[in-house]
Amino acid sequence: MQSMIRANRRRRRASGSAIAEFGPALGIILICFFFPTIDMLAVGMAYGFVMVLNNNQVHEASLLPASESTSNSGMVKKGIPDTWLSGMGHFCNLTGYPVTDVSYRAGTTGSDKVTDQIVIVKTTAVCNPFLPIPLPFANVPGLNGPMTFAISSERPMENPDDPGN
Repeated sequence: MQSMIRANRRRRRASGSAIAEFGPALGIILICFFFPTIDMLAVGMAYGFVMVLNNNQVHEASLLPASESTSNSGMVKKGIPDTWLSGMGHFCNLTGYPVTDVSYRAGTTGSDKVTDQIVIVKTTAVCNPFLPIPLPFANVPGLNGPMTFAISSERPMENPDDPGN
């Protein structure tokens, strides 16, 4: 009878310690794995959203004359980012306004001596992390610090002979 009581006590002690260790183990899993994974997914989504903004801007810049594309109040630098900020950009947790730089370069020269024009649009956006994780010893972009995305795209002009270019 005594041996059964001792065996029963041993069993209770062994199974009781697992419950006591569950809380700290869950905390470590959440802090070290779950929250950083959520932040890394948010970084990927923010990059994709900024890339969509840049693709829309370079497409519009290839259709417009240079005077309209380089204007700070024009469709490329103001109109498209404003629309984007009320849609996809709302989920990026931006610091400030996206900065857009539009430039042009000469492309290839055809057999009829017409030079193509290439428009280059560079979009820079600074995004804050989704869940800032407090790390006192380091500032890691995407985990506890802002991250900067600078995306550049180029596209041939639809009408390189436009007098505005």
